[in-house]
Amino acid sequence: MNKYILSIALFINSILVVSAQNNADAERLINNFMNSIKTEAIRTGFSLKISEKNGVNSQQVSGTFILKNNQFYLEMEDARVWFDGKTQWAYMKESNEVSITEPTEQELAETNPASILSAFKKVSKIQFSKAKSDKNHIVVMAPKTKNATFNKVEVQFSKATGNLSSIFIQQKNGMTNHLSLFNYQKKVAVSQNTFIFDKSKFKGVMINDLR
Repeated sequence: MNKYILSIALFINSILVVSAQNNADAERLINNFMNSIKTEAIRTGFSLKISEKNGVNSQQVSGTFILKNNQFYLEMEDARVWFDGKTQWAYMKESNEVSITEPTEQELAETNPASILSAFKKVSKIQFSKAKSDKNHIVVMAPKTKNATFNKVEVQFSKATGNLSSIFIQQKNGMTNHLSLFNYQKKVAVSQNTFIFDKSKFKGVMINDLR
């Protein structure tokens, strides 16, 4: 399950408004998003399908997440994750256990939405896809070097609303990840406590402090 938590966190990073017509504007969309979440929170439902090479051992999960700046809260049926910018709490319902960590910068590049977006930007060529869609804008992030771990990231946005419709990531090892978002809300009012685990709400919870 931890693999899927990290995979979900990998995707919760690209809620953008699309109004661009060229490749330079495609990169500007990413910058606009990173700036926008510094002051405004977003909430959205998601469905994520993770497949190994050739579609073997596919898994699908769904839930909701809230994101603001470098903080996020993720909720699924059997797991929840809080990150307040320094400390991360990962709660597993089945075992009634929460693991506490303080992720390093490198670990945040695997789990934190803003860090992931920044990491992809550094190693990718960002452009609009040659493929056409009546409903969606399509942005493609392709690796700059041959030793990258991914082949491409394809992001689709609704032309009607500007909201993210889907994200598809194709890894070089054959694994694919397909995220769909729904019930997207902008400018959500949240308190700092939204991103902090509250022990009092989980009776008998086992604390696994790995800091």
